[in-house]
Amino acid sequence: MVDDGKGPRPPGMEGLNGSRTSPFHVVNGSRRDAQRSETPPAGNGFRPAGAPQSNGAKTPAPLVAPSTREDVVRPTPPEAQARMDALRNEVKAAARLTPELEQAVGFTHFDTPSSQDNLITVLMTRDDLHLLASQTLVRVKSREDGRAYLGVVVRGPFAEPNAVPANSTMAIGVVTQGKKLSYTFDYHGRAEVELLGEEVEGTLKPPRFRPQPQSPVFVLDEQESERVLGVGGDLCLGVVVGYENMEARLHARDKAILPRHTGIIGTTGGGKSTTVATLIHRAQAAGIATIVFDVEGEYSHVDQPTDHAAMLEALKRRGQKPQGVRDLHIHHLTGRDSRNPHHRNLHPFALNFSSLSPYALAEILEISDAQQERFLKAYDVTKLLLEDFKIFPRTAQEEQQALDVDEHTTGYPRMTIQHVLDVVNAYIYSLSDEGKGETKGRSRSKSKQSSILEGLDPDEPQAPEVPPRILALYSEFRSDPGLVMKRVMQQSSRLAVSWKGLASKLHRLRRLNIFDVGRVPGVAYGSMLTPGRVSVIDLSDTDSPQLNNLVIADILRGLQETQEARYQKANDNEQAVTPVLIIIEEAHEFLSASRISQMPVLFEQVARIAKRGRKRWLGLVFVTQLPQHLPNEVLGLLNNFIIHKITDSTVISRMQRTVGNIDEGLWNRVSRLAPGQALVSFSNFTRPLMVAVDPAPVKRLLVE
Repeated sequence: MVDDGKGPRPPGMEGLNGSRTSPFHVVNGSRRDAQRSETPPAGNGFRPAGAPQSNGAKTPAPLVAPSTREDVVRPTPPEAQARMDALRNEVKAAARLTPELEQAVGFTHFDTPSSQDNLITVLMTRDDLHLLASQTLVRVKSREDGRAYLGVVVRGPFAEPNAVPANSTMAIGVVTQGKKLSYTFDYHGRAEVELLGEEVEGTLKPPRFRPQPQSPVFVLDEQESERVLGVGGDLCLGVVVGYENMEARLHARDKAILPRHTGIIGTTGGGKSTTVATLIHRAQAAGIATIVFDVEGEYSHVDQPTDHAAMLEALKRRGQKPQGVRDLHIHHLTGRDSRNPHHRNLHPFALNFSSLSPYALAEILEISDAQQERFLKAYDVTKLLLEDFKIFPRTAQEEQQALDVDEHTTGYPRMTIQHVLDVVNAYIYSLSDEGKGETKGRSRSKSKQSSILEGLDPDEPQAPEVPPRILALYSEFRSDPGLVMKRVMQQSSRLAVSWKGLASKLHRLRRLNIFDVGRVPGVAYGSMLTPGRVSVIDLSDTDSPQLNNLVIADILRGLQETQEARYQKANDNEQAVTPVLIIIEEAHEFLSASRISQMPVLFEQVARIAKRGRKRWLGLVFVTQLPQHLPNEVLGLLNNFIIHKITDSTVISRMQRTVGNIDEGLWNRVSRLAPGQALVSFSNFTRPLMVAVDPAPVKRLLVE
């Protein structure tokens, strides 16, 4: 090579005068061999191929014309040829993979300063890139120490160029000029794998080490992936994203799954209602007794197959058919309508005042502290009067029952709202001028008693509130007003304003006409717990969150008591008890943070039901599009989650802190989920999964 300051030039490319020329001259458009008129200068290092080495003399060898090349070609020496053949055989042997390595989709990369614990990088060739999908389970066989690990693809796979960085100018130029250029860089794949554990004697244990670099990575087939992920069972939720045919399934009869309570969360339009409808259908088919608190009446027609065009098409793609549930029963408050008023199994019901905890009732009524003090006083006096009037208790067994009443959980047997109202009216009367005049030690005659009740119809419970100049009694207490006044004066009180405020709220509650209404029966809890029955509590016509909360609280308590009795009986007879699934729509209205702060007793009731229900096959499902309104106390009751699309980043951050056990890669997808897709985390799954929830085969009323 010659370097004259203009860059090195190969031999044969330098002219006699030091200028750069071509070894060929073009004459009349044709190419002919260039003829040199002078020999190269001495000492330029130029030596044609095949020329003998000099003995140190400075005389240069003459140039060899192309036509004389055959004369200078020499055969390869035998020993050199042998070495070349041996090297060629070694290359061929190295190219032949072992049968195991032929199945590898990639190899672990070296760690970097940015590497994270429990997260490894896997590199793969361009041809193997399509074999590794997001959420795929893989097995890593560490080469040097022989350990085996299971992991899941949580990021990627991504395609990266081999020669240059992906963000380099050259790579960007090649890609953006795709219309003009017919070539590009070769590329490879990269994926991030989260380690699930180390395989030790057939079990998965927390990893203590990391796989070594260049360790082969293998994709688990769907059958083994199902076993590792724990997605087997008879109750199907949908298809696991990242797999062709793997279904996310639950064991309906596993006490560690559904009775551990579930949250179905997501914004409007994300697919919550479809998930609920699908869950109702699957639970009914599995023989589970399902109760749905339906505040909008969406599920009042689930006994009919869906007729929604998009749902029918989705069912067809899944190879499923539209199908309604069997044995649907609709329950609604007396005096309120159902969205399916002509259903053959329609059951109006009334509430029993005696089943409501006085403390929970005081919270639902949202009464002041002073009014609550007076309400509890009136409640205690009413209990004494029930005994005085031989209403309850009447027998020794009932006396024991009265002693066992926990008023933080339930009410006092056979007490009605009218009993309490009569006592409240008696207190208001005792604080009036007329009432004070009667309490000065003067005995009252029979005629006086008649004047107290003058002008009142004892059979008219809807009579307007009366002025305090007369004592208005409508219950059995009207037979002896003197006894009522005697009990009231034994526990006297002041501040008529608080008593009148309490009376006003109790009168409004009574005018709802939902307590102890004539011949209207109460809730038939036993029939609701029939295996495979779907019971919809249609609250679409109440127009009152407070009333809905009252109904939900009362029915929850009744279901718990009935299920506990059945559970005890089944255990005594060594039989299985029917699993129960209770779905509460718009849970944020029932158990919002503001309501819990105002209604701690009500929440304690729900928490008690949730904790006791886990052992008695009683599972709760809270459905809400406003999870930010649910306090941590409620979220803490949940072990299973079906999370649809959430667009609010602050809500996602809070859920991320609360739920746990879900990797950041999955959380990053929550804001971009398509309708019907959900992040599903159940206690039986090895890890949370992205699931395309099955379309609902039942009819669901669309609510705006």
